[in-house]
Amino acid sequence: MKDIEYMKRLTLAGHILRLPSDRLASVAMQWVPDGGKRRRGRPSKTCRQTFQENLQEMRVSWSGVCRVASDRSQWKILDTQYSSRSGRI
Repeated sequence: MKDIEYMKRLTLAGHILRLPSDRLASVAMQWVPDGGKRRRGRPSKTCRQTFQENLQEMRVSWSGVCRVASDRSQWKILDTQYSSRSGRI
Protein backbone atom coordinates (compact mmCIF):
# COMPACT_ATOMS: atom_id res chain seq x y z
CA MET A 1 0.00 0.00 0.00
CA LYS A 2 2.86 2.34 0.83
CA ASP A 3 4.37 1.82 -2.64
CA ILE A 4 1.11 2.87 -4.29
CA GLU A 5 1.15 6.13 -2.32
CA TYR A 6 4.76 6.74 -3.41
CA MET A 7 3.87 6.14 -7.05
CA LYS A 8 0.91 8.52 -6.87
CA ARG A 9 3.15 11.19 -5.36
CA LEU A 10 5.81 10.51 -7.98
CA THR A 11 3.26 10.88 -10.78
CA LEU A 12 1.84 14.10 -9.31
CA ALA A 13 5.31 15.55 -8.71
CA GLY A 14 6.30 14.82 -12.31
CA HIS A 15 3.22 16.64 -13.51
CA ILE A 16 3.88 19.63 -11.25
CA LEU A 17 7.59 19.83 -12.09
CA ARG A 18 6.76 19.98 -15.83
CA LEU A 19 4.42 22.94 -15.34
CA PRO A 20 5.65 26.43 -16.27
CA SER A 21 7.48 28.08 -13.39
CA ASP A 22 4.84 30.81 -13.00
CA ARG A 23 2.02 28.34 -12.20
CA LEU A 24 0.95 28.25 -8.54
CA ALA A 25 1.50 24.50 -8.11
CA SER A 26 5.03 24.81 -9.49
CA VAL A 27 5.80 27.77 -7.22
CA ALA A 28 4.46 25.82 -4.22
CA MET A 29 6.61 22.77 -5.04
CA GLN A 30 9.78 24.87 -5.31
CA TRP A 31 9.02 27.03 -2.24
CA VAL A 32 11.10 26.43 0.87
CA PRO A 33 9.41 27.96 3.95
CA ASP A 34 11.27 29.89 6.61
CA GLY A 35 12.08 27.95 9.76
CA GLY A 36 9.13 29.36 11.69
CA LYS A 37 6.53 27.38 13.57
CA ARG A 38 3.38 26.38 11.69
CA ARG A 39 -0.03 27.29 13.04
CA ARG A 40 -2.16 24.86 14.99
CA GLY A 41 -4.04 22.46 12.74
CA ARG A 42 -1.57 22.75 9.85
CA PRO A 43 0.49 19.76 8.73
CA SER A 44 3.98 19.75 10.22
CA LYS A 45 5.52 18.96 6.81
CA THR A 46 5.07 20.52 3.42
CA CYS A 47 4.22 18.46 0.34
CA ARG A 48 7.78 18.95 -0.86
CA GLN A 49 9.24 17.61 2.40
CA THR A 50 7.03 14.55 2.22
CA PHE A 51 7.99 13.97 -1.41
CA GLN A 52 11.71 14.39 -0.64
CA GLU A 53 11.44 11.78 2.13
CA ASN A 54 9.82 9.39 -0.35
CA LEU A 55 12.64 10.06 -2.82
CA GLN A 56 15.25 9.28 -0.16
CA GLU A 57 13.55 5.95 0.52
CA MET A 58 13.58 5.26 -3.24
CA ARG A 59 17.26 6.36 -3.36
CA VAL A 60 16.59 9.14 -5.88
CA SER A 61 17.94 12.68 -5.49
CA TRP A 62 15.82 15.85 -5.71
CA SER A 63 18.10 17.37 -8.35
CA GLY A 64 17.87 14.20 -10.42
CA VAL A 65 14.08 14.26 -10.24
CA CYS A 66 13.94 17.91 -11.33
CA ARG A 67 16.20 17.15 -14.30
CA VAL A 68 14.36 13.97 -15.37
CA ALA A 69 10.87 15.46 -14.92
CA SER A 70 11.42 17.88 -17.79
CA ASP A 71 11.52 14.93 -20.23
CA ARG A 72 8.30 12.95 -19.97
CA SER A 73 9.74 9.82 -21.62
CA GLN A 74 12.61 9.70 -19.11
CA TRP A 75 10.10 10.24 -16.32
CA LYS A 76 8.11 7.20 -17.50
CA ILE A 77 11.33 5.15 -17.44
CA LEU A 78 11.98 6.23 -13.83
CA ASP A 79 8.40 5.28 -12.95
CA THR A 80 8.79 1.88 -14.61
CA GLN A 81 12.10 1.22 -12.86
CA TYR A 82 10.63 1.95 -9.46
CA SER A 83 7.48 -0.05 -10.24
CA SER A 84 9.48 -3.14 -11.16
CA ARG A 85 11.71 -2.72 -8.07
CA SER A 86 8.71 -2.47 -5.76
CA GLY A 87 6.94 -5.46 -7.31
CA ARG A 88 4.19 -3.43 -8.94
CA ILE A 89 3.41 -4.33 -12.54
